[in-house]
Amino acid sequence: MQVVIIIKEEFFVKLFSSKKKIAIIGTMLTTMLAGTIAYAATPIKQDAYYDTFKLVVNGTEQFISDTALKPFIANSRVYVPIATLQNLGIANVQWTPAASGQAASLAVSPKGGTASGEVALYQQQLAALNTQLQAKDSEITTLKADKARLEAEVDKLKNTSSSSTSVSSKDLQNLEDTLNDTRSLNRYSGGSGVGTLYFTYEVDEYRGDIEIDMYPDTEITSTMLTALKTSREAGYFDDFIEDIAIEASKQFKNSDITINVYKDKMRNRPSVLHEFEYDGRLRDTISDAR
Repeated sequence: MQVVIIIKEEFFVKLFSSKKKIAIIGTMLTTMLAGTIAYAATPIKQDAYYDTFKLVVNGTEQFISDTALKPFIANSRVYVPIATLQNLGIANVQWTPAASGQAASLAVSPKGGTASGEVALYQQQLAALNTQLQAKDSEITTLKADKARLEAEVDKLKNTSSSSTSVSSKDLQNLEDTLNDTRSLNRYSGGSGVGTLYFTYEVDEYRGDIEIDMYPDTEITSTMLTALKTSREAGYFDDFIEDIAIEASKQFKNSDITINVYKDKMRNRPSVLHEFEYDGRLRDTISDAR
C-alpha cells in the first residue's frame, strides 16, 4: 500500500510560532541526539524502505534521488531528514558539531513568513493566468476583426451577385436604345458658346454597375467647355446628365451609374472630358472638368 506524505510550510510556522515551543523542540532534539550518542555502542538494527510513498510539498510532488536525503519508513514509522526540509525551502537548519566540551546542537527555524511559499506559488499562478488572459484578449480582437472583414466581403459578394443576376444584355440594349431615341436625352441645348450638342450612347455593365459612354457628334472644344463650366450653364448641363442617370436607374435600381462624357465621337482614340457618378444623387459637376 502506497503512503502519501503531505508537508506544508504552515505546519512549521505553527510549530515554531513561540519561543516556548522552540525551546521544547530544541530540548527534544538535544535529548534525541544525546540518547543516540549515549547508546551508540548498542545500535538497533532497523529495516528502512525507500520509494514506498510520495512526498508532496505545498501541492507539488518532490522526487529526491539522493538516498541520504530520501524520506523512508523504518519499523512502521516515517522519517524525513531535517536536511531535506532545508533543501526543499521549508525550514532553515544549522548543525553545530560538538567542540570544546560543548554538546552538538541542531537549530531549526521556519523558512520565511507565514505561508510565504503558498503566497509565492499563488502569485506565480496569477501571473501565468494574466499572461494567458492577455494572449486570449489579443486573439479575440484579431478574430473580431477577421469576422468583420469576412462579413463585409460576404455582403459585397451578395450585392454583386444580386446586381449581376439582374443585368442582362437585353436590358443593357434596351437602355441604350432609350437614350439614343429619346429627344430630351440625346441632345443638349446650351446657351451662347455651347449651342446644341447631340450625343450617341453606348451602355455596358461592370460588376453590376452600369457604365454609360456619351459621344458628341461634334467635338467639344476648350472654348465650349469653358462656356459649359460657367455657373448657370453648368447647372443646366448637370441637370441634363442627372436626367440620363435617373432613366438608367429606372431599369437598374440596385446599380450605381457611371457616365463618361467624351470630347468627340472618335472611338478609336477616346478622350474623356469628364466622369459623373450617380447612386441616387449626382456626385459630380461639369465645373470640375479639366
